Formats: sequence, C-alpha cells, structure tokens
Amino acid sequence: MTALFEDLLGQTRAVALLEASLVKGRLAPAYLFAGPDGVGRRLAALRFLEGVLAGLQGDAGIRRRLQEGNHPDLLWVEPTYSDKGQLVPASQAAAAGVSRKAPPQLRLEQVRAVSQFLARRPVEAPRCLVVIESVEAMAEGAANALLKTLEEPGDGLLILLSAAPDRLLSTIRSRCQTIPFARLTPPLLLAV
Repeated sequence: MTALFEDLLGQTRAVALLEASLVKGRLAPAYLFAGPDGVGRRLAALRFLEGVLAGLQGDAGIRRRLQEGNHPDLLWVEPTYSDKGQLVPASQAAAAGVSRKAPPQLRLEQVRAVSQFLARRPVEAPRCLVVIESVEAMAEGAANALLKTLEEPGDGLLILLSAAPDRLLSTIRSRCQTIPFARLTPPLLLAV
C-alpha cells in the first residue's frame, strides 16, 4: 500500500484495485465504490482522485483542495431536499432548517449538470472529475439520464458511491468498474 491510501483502513482489496489502475495508467471511465456506510468509500474517492491528479506520491495542496471541494475540475454531487423551489444538499439540510420528511434524492437536474460538467474542457486536470454520493437515491428520470452519460462519458471520470448497489439499474452497474468495500472488523472500527 502506498502512502496515498495509508489512512484508508481495512480495505486492502479496494486499495489494490485502485492502486493498480493508477500504476498502469489505465483508468475506467466510471467506477462504482460499493460497500456499507462508514467503511471509507468517500475517503477512497478523495485519495483516488488525488492519485489521478498528482500520482501515487500524492500532493498535500491537491488533497486540501479536493477535501474542501475547491478544485475547478471536480464536481461533487449529493442527494438533495427540495425546499421552497431550491435544492438543498443533504449535508446542509439541518443547518438550513429544511424539514426532512421525505428522504433526499438525486434529481434529474443534478444529473444533467453532471453531463454539462463532463462536456466542458478541464481547467487544470487532464480530465473532469465527478463524484456522485448515494447514487442509489436517484429518481427514475435521473437514473436514465445517468445511464446516457455513462454510455458516452467523454474524457471524464465518474465515481459513484453506493451503500446499496443492488438498487441501481443493472445497466448502470454494468458500465462501471466495481470496487468492493468490506465491512470493518471491530478493532478497525475502534481505530477509525
């Protein structure tokens, strides 16, 4: 395991697959990081993108920019609540005082924004990078739009994060390289 993934505990298989992609320079157009919540899928996505941008040695500046969501070639998409005609990301719902009666969803307009983002030229990176969290929370129209995007991703790189990949359309799963994430053992849970 390289220093790039040293803080990702208990995921040797996932790390081996991601490192092999980086070492060989053969990146799939789309990845599906599949595994239970809390096992490091989000962290793995950040470290993998850092490896794509800076190589296996990593880069502290790029790491910071990715973690802060401050990289011009990265689009991070998460499920949203619809509140008074506005889409409020799930991570900001409590702070915004949004009533959360229904679960958050990935919406068609968000997937359309992904397609537009991938169609543009990257500013700094060799390609545009997109991460979609909780991809299983897609509405049907959004799933069909994502499928069209996956069929013609261009030079972009998509990472889909899912705790329930079996709830995705099989055609979406088939167009992604699946990276399996395992449950953490009790000692690793304590370490995390």
